[in-house]
Amino acid sequence: MRRMLLVLALVWALPSQAGEPPPEAVLADLPFLDSPEPNRIFIDLAHKGYSRALRFMVDTGATHNIATPRAAADLGIRVRRHKQDPYRRKTILGRDVQVHVDTRSSDTGSRTGWEYTLLGGDFMRHYVVEFDFVKHRVRFLDREKFEVPESVTTDGQAVVRIRTPNNRPGVELELNGKTILVLVDTGAPPPILVSGKVADAVGLPESGLPDFATQSTLGPMVSELRMLESLKLGPFLFSDIPAVVNPRGFYNLGMSNDSVIGYELLAQFSRVRIDYHRRRMWLERNPDAVLTFGGRPFESLEGLLTPIEPEPPYESPN
Repeated sequence: MRRMLLVLALVWALPSQAGEPPPEAVLADLPFLDSPEPNRIFIDLAHKGYSRALRFMVDTGATHNIATPRAAADLGIRVRRHKQDPYRRKTILGRDVQVHVDTRSSDTGSRTGWEYTLLGGDFMRHYVVEFDFVKHRVRFLDREKFEVPESVTTDGQAVVRIRTPNNRPGVELELNGKTILVLVDTGAPPPILVSGKVADAVGLPESGLPDFATQSTLGPMVSELRMLESLKLGPFLFSDIPAVVNPRGFYNLGMSNDSVIGYELLAQFSRVRIDYHRRRMWLERNPDAVLTFGGRPFESLEGLLTPIEPEPPYESPN
């Protein structure tokens, strides 16, 4: 009996495999919706039989589910200026989504001109959420029936520890060999955005390219483009990554150092699973992935800010 117990203990001590979740663990399997922005994720959470779509941008960088007034109206919400508690809508998952509507400046529109509905960590923390960047699908998995394991041994896969302050996943990266905590933000399109302090700390040389404006939920920011020599996430190493630098920070939208990794870096993996409850993230590298910036294959920094010349007007040969 002692020998049997010892053998079993050794078996359970081995790293587990990140197998496929059983069918009963899959609560919803939703496609990415069509969008003019190829580097953002939109899904429809409407429950079956509901005539109105419940369209959200999946934003792991958001603490809560937030909508601007005009976008909230598209969800069938009648916005009341002085309502403090969130609005509720039934979802395909059987859990109501609680939507906070930002009426600080207006109850009819956004103060930045950008209308949005964000699905944030307040909702996703109840699940293991899988992003499939090859099939363009999001799966919500029952955390009681499936979990991201502590480690894996399969080639091309890895499990990394995450932090989840305010229901937002943060992970440690090595940027040019220096360890930096960043926010995992599916709502941010670029591969990586860093603050000026982080750019200086990891030695990102200035590119000499002109500044440009980027948009956030809090308004426009002045940004720069620089080249990051190396980025390591778990065991996965990436080289020559275009980085957006916000010299004055990111309006505290990132972690403590105002830095995030976005969609176009996460899309270098075929699948990503975030287990909020157990603070683990599983990654499966896609060897065929092409690094993009702004939705286009990345070639050089210089080409990113070059104006596109209009085609000459068509002239008939006759």
